[in-house]
Amino acid sequence: MKDVVSQVLGFLTAIMLFLGTLNIKFSWLTEESISSFGVVLTAGIALSITLYTIYKNHYCFTEKAKKQKACLEREGLK
Repeated sequence: MKDVVSQVLGFLTAIMLFLGTLNIKFSWLTEESISSFGVVLTAGIALSITLYTIYKNHYCFTEKAKKQKACLEREGLK
């Protein structure tokens, strides 16, 4: 996960430097804003993974999960 975030941040930094050589400047595209975006991106990926895990482990969202829950209850495991 950190590797992907590092690659995205590196790409954004390269774009910032490239635009700077063309004398195109954006006041909002700075090293600080790119670092802040990295924090948000890392938190977003972690949240996505957590939500997906909760979804996959919850026994009432999908039809397969409902069948699995019924089977576990029948076997006395839940």
